[in-house]
Amino acid sequence: MIDLQPDLDLTTAQAERILEAWLARPVTCSRIEPLRGGLVNSVFRLEFDQRPHGAVVKLHGSEADSFAAEARSLEYLGTETACPVPNVYVHDSSARLVPHAFLLIEHVAGVSVKSLDLEPDERADIDAQLADVLGELHGHRRLCWGGVDAADPSVTWPELFAARLAEVRAHPTVGERMSSDVLARVDGAIDIVRPALRDCGRPTLIHGDVWDGNIMVRREDGRWRLAGLLDPDLQFADVEFELAYLEVFDHPRPAFFDAYAAHHALRPGFERRRRYYWLHTALVHVALFGDEFFRQFTARIAEDIGQN
Repeated sequence: MIDLQPDLDLTTAQAERILEAWLARPVTCSRIEPLRGGLVNSVFRLEFDQRPHGAVVKLHGSEADSFAAEARSLEYLGTETACPVPNVYVHDSSARLVPHAFLLIEHVAGVSVKSLDLEPDERADIDAQLADVLGELHGHRRLCWGGVDAADPSVTWPELFAARLAEVRAHPTVGERMSSDVLARVDGAIDIVRPALRDCGRPTLIHGDVWDGNIMVRREDGRWRLAGLLDPDLQFADVEFELAYLEVFDHPRPAFFDAYAAHHALRPGFERRRRYYWLHTALVHVALFGDEFFRQFTARIAEDIGQN
């Protein structure tokens, strides 16, 4: 399970060491701006006296190389797809330059959708643009399920996802934060997830974490234009895992799905299968945050699965 570290500090001297490792020359950092909205890592925007004059650095103090997968995902998306993502500048987990693992990436000019109070037509316009981006991304397929480096064609999606669901269910905080009757319904859902997801389509490339905090837009010509997608959890998965995530926590996306239909058709039964993906997302949020909303959502989805 992810270790949350959103409150690490970064000094000017540390920022300059990171920048100099990238640019290979002396750099003066004039501003360090904490970027709020990130829930897992500490994130800062850096301004400095060399081109391109701005970058974003993410910090994490875990001994594990927490940014290796993200760096690989960004590089893969940037070279193999049309998905707009920031360039990777430096990835270092040695703790030699600063006492943390860090990832230095391109600063995507704009704001997150999460930070905006959008009119319905503006929201619909952004979702239609998102549908075009994901429509292209979801056209990338292969024979193996899992990460972009996975190479075992014998692993099936139902068993892979069932293992993920069981892993988050086993997290100690889930057992502490949920009642025994809800946990029993969750366990019942896990017992039937493999046959429920038998129709899983082909291994499809998904971003893996498309939510409003990771969707960057900027204002151009009187409208919000999609500028980039951040923080990918890149994998070849059932595409419904991504599509379900867009509507999790009761966020309907009619404009997205109307536009997405021009790229790919939904498989019959999506409305039933998406509940298992919602259950996974709900349990992850219970484990990490434990808010009453997430606990109630988990209970409702687990009950719904048990009744149908």
